[in-house]
Amino acid sequence: MLRTFLRDGTLTRLPAQRGRRRVLLEHITERTFEPGRRYPEREVDDALRRWCEGGEADHVTLRRYLIDDMLLTREQGVYWRTGP
Repeated sequence: MLRTFLRDGTLTRLPAQRGRRRVLLEHITERTFEPGRRYPEREVDDALRRWCEGGEADHVTLRRYLIDDMLLTREQGVYWRTGP
């Protein structure tokens, strides 16, 4: 399923179906953010931009989905991994 939305480590597009999107978001979270580490917003944006380079998705939308699905938590411009 991931191969449909990832090409050479780049996110080509986000799945419309929530279940598929969740699998993809978990994959990105596990490979991008360390549990227990806090990240400033700029570092989160830089990390997510790398996933979105050359694809149809943008890092801001990706960040929003990670927050909405509770894979990342945000407080006062600081983010940390909260999902699996």
